[in-house]
Amino acid sequence: MLSTVKWLLDAIPRSPKRAGLLMRLYYRWQENFTAAGHAAAALLPFSMFAGMVPGFWAAWIFGGLDFLFFLTLVPSLFLTAKKNRLVMGEIVVPPVYEKKRVVLSVQVTALNRIDSVSVYCSRMHPSIKCIGQEPRSVAAGESVRLECELLVGGRGVYSVPKVSLAVPEIKGMLRALVASAPAELVVYPEPVRVKSFGFLTAGGSGMAFAPLLMPNLFRGMEFAGVREYREGDSLRDLHHKAFARYGRPFTKEFETERGSGCVLVLDVRASGLREKSLVEPLIRLAAGVGIWLIERGALGRFFVGDDEIPETHNVDSFLEALARIPHKVKSQKLWSPSARPTGPVLRLGLRPVADPLVHKQVVVTARAEANAHADETYFVNLGGNPTEVSL
Repeated sequence: MLSTVKWLLDAIPRSPKRAGLLMRLYYRWQENFTAAGHAAAALLPFSMFAGMVPGFWAAWIFGGLDFLFFLTLVPSLFLTAKKNRLVMGEIVVPPVYEKKRVVLSVQVTALNRIDSVSVYCSRMHPSIKCIGQEPRSVAAGESVRLECELLVGGRGVYSVPKVSLAVPEIKGMLRALVASAPAELVVYPEPVRVKSFGFLTAGGSGMAFAPLLMPNLFRGMEFAGVREYREGDSLRDLHHKAFARYGRPFTKEFETERGSGCVLVLDVRASGLREKSLVEPLIRLAAGVGIWLIERGALGRFFVGDDEIPETHNVDSFLEALARIPHKVKSQKLWSPSARPTGPVLRLGLRPVADPLVHKQVVVTARAEANAHADETYFVNLGGNPTEVSL
């Protein structure tokens, strides 16, 4: 039975590492033909098929005219590519949350007048869709920034192999890709908003985390800035000038020393289809927990498995580290630090572990013990992909 299942899994076609002839033809079909060109090209085989009907000879006339029309397009495509001279500059793709839209922009300089040019992205991951903007004209010597929208899917770091400047040929059926360059798109996981985190300071093990949430007791002396007041902040840290100016309370923030916060450990090891289906909800929960800790200045070190991720003390770098976690983790080492961590350890995973170094752990599960917690372990059910939780 197992050998049969293995044979079926091995028989599933895999995407090739290098594009073959059919894939290259598909790329040309998608990149060099506009929507009107697709319709005109589809008319030829349709006319040939309709011409097989006895007595319907008019279909062959339509097919012949369409074929002659495309013969005239071929030289115009090469003339368009040769005539227009463009220089592609900086490509900017800001990070974006999953299932959102992001604007990709390209700096373009025209060496001669271009009547119509737009940005076109191709050969991307199937979960990313390019939504082109209206083409515009560019004067000779003018430098402009052209934009297009990308509709992204799930979390990850994706390559955009071909960001091109597309110039339509004179009849509008084809387009010439004048210049191309690659880009990288970082898609953050959508964080699960943590409304409250009472479990973190509950019980005997919670005594290790409680001081981290009282910055008036354990803080550095260097002033970092102000932020809006949060419940639990010390009144002596109120910024009175900001309070008087904006009419609402603000709190002073101070720099904390590296390593003085809690240690967050994310364990994405999964076995079986059920656990693998919970990996992405686990990463979304980790994003919410990490942001909650960063906003309170309580995050010290961050581990994914046994690998420590450096420089994750701001939200963007932390979310980028989560985005770079591979979707298929073949094997991951269990967290085993070479030295005992100085701060309390909070672990997020798909199954509980018995580790004397771990003070608290949150386990994402689909079983019946959801939302039941002991002193050190909290089981949470993220079924239905909730947007906010209370731990």
